[in-house]
Formats: sequence, C-alpha cells, structure tokens
Amino acid sequence: MTPSPVPSALVKRKRRRKTLYERLEPWLFLLPALAVFVVFLYYPFFKTVYLSAFLTNRYGEAKVFVGLKNYTDILTGTRSGEFWNSIWVTVRFVFFVTLGGLTMGIVTSLLVEKRFPGNAFASAIFAMPIAIASSAASMSFKMILHPSIGLLNKLLGTQVNWLNDIRYTFGVICVLAVWLATGINFIFISAGLRNIPGELYESAAIDGANGWDKFRCITLPCLSPTLFFQVIIDVINAFQTFNIVKILTLGGPMESTNTIVYSIYLDAFRNFRFGSAAARSIILFLIIMTVTLIQFRAEKRSVHYS
Repeated sequence: MTPSPVPSALVKRKRRRKTLYERLEPWLFLLPALAVFVVFLYYPFFKTVYLSAFLTNRYGEAKVFVGLKNYTDILTGTRSGEFWNSIWVTVRFVFFVTLGGLTMGIVTSLLVEKRFPGNAFASAIFAMPIAIASSAASMSFKMILHPSIGLLNKLLGTQVNWLNDIRYTFGVICVLAVWLATGINFIFISAGLRNIPGELYESAAIDGANGWDKFRCITLPCLSPTLFFQVIIDVINAFQTFNIVKILTLGGPMESTNTIVYSIYLDAFRNFRFGSAAARSIILFLIIMTVTLIQFRAEKRSVHYS
C-alpha cells in the first residue's frame, strides 16, 4: 500500500514562519547578560585599544593621535628597560606561584584523602585561603614581617627587613601568592581525587604497585583534566596579581617586584600616561592569550579523559 499523501494544510502549518516576538524572545532572555558584558567587558576593552593609540591628558582624555608610538616606546624605546624588567619579574612570579600553588594543592588534597579524626577541620584549614581577600592577607603579612615588631623577627630573634631587602622581597610575595592560591587548588583537586575509582588502586595493589607507582600511573593521569583547568586559572590569576605588590613592596626594592600589572598602575595613576598604560594592558592581554592558547595546544598530549 502506498502511504497517503500529507495534507497540504499540515505542511503549511509546520512551515509557519516565526513571529517577530518568537525571533526576539531568546535575545530578550540574553539581554541582561549581554548588557553586563558590553558595559563591563567589551566597552572597556575597545576603549583601552583606542586609548593606546593616543597621548592623553591627566584626566585620561585622548588628545594627540600617535598610532603605534606608545607600543614602540615600551618595546624598544625610552621605557623599554623598565618594561622588559617587569616582564621578567612577572614571568618568574607566574612560574613559581603556579608551580607552588599546584604542588601545595596536590599535597594538601592527598593529606585529607583518607578519613581520619579531624579530617573536616584540616580540610577547612586548607580551603581557608579562598575566603581571605588578598588585601587583608597582604596587610597581615606586612605586620608579621615588620622589621622591628613583626612576629617573624620576634620568633627568629632577628631584625631582617623582609620587605625592603632585595634578597627576600621577591620570595615573600611569591610565598603569599602561593598560599592564597592553595585554597582554590585544594578544593578542585580534592573533588578530582574523589572521582577516581577505587578499583584502579586495588588492581594496582594486586599487581604489586607501590604508593609512588599509584600516584604516577593512576592519580596524575586521572587528575590531568582538573590540573589542566587549574594551571590555566593559576597562570591568569598570577599574571593579574596587583594587591600583594601594591601593599607589601610598591614594586621595590630596585624594581625587583615590579610586575607588569603594577607597572600599568604606575604609568596610569602616578605618571598620568594613560595611553602608555593602555598599550601595556593590550600587550599583557596578548601575552595571556598566547600562553593560554599554548596550554590548550598542549592539552591533547598531556590531558587524559577517562
């Protein structure tokens, strides 16, 4: 039997064109989020790109179009020495903070993986840095490291000027940044550890694997998606670190802690070169984007999805 033909009225009903409201309805739901993005993300970004091509007055108003001169001055011109020093400081800072934060996150997560009396309290202590503002932590460190009345010098019986001695200052801001990054790393890595099937460890134990073999061949591969995510977040946050440097060291001594974000702040709000500061911001954006793209390219070789 041949199938009966579909009535033409039904075909027309199925092909009915959407009304204007039906076309606009999804955008109406997206409108609040789009408005927030436009006002607080897209407009500032394009405004920064615009200002980077101008010399500005002390109020940040574009006055003289100079094209790429702000970029050439920063990269190869009169201010290139200070800029490349800030890049070197920032790269070292990002490396140590990312490595230290991930290491501490893995160690603390493994410490509370097994249930024991006080497990919940230890987990709360390890996760606590995520609830502490970097400004508050920096002020606390500033008091602890005071050269004459600081707690650290009292305990050690010394009078070291931790925040003004070039031998210690960079290490101090790295230690504080690592501690602040430990909380979020601990939370995500702990969640990742709980998702690893226990049967894998039992099979490995039957095959004679020791603790290091289990960690290297089971824990790290299974955690690789979580670690990949955390590396990206830690790198971006480290590149954008500002409060720690502003409160503790002001970029000194001898610009040993002058990160690129702090140099942007100095250019804009100390020297009132908003065009130059905008150019530095664009360069920082390009650096972070490049590093992130490289990390995503490396994902295929280093991340294992079960």
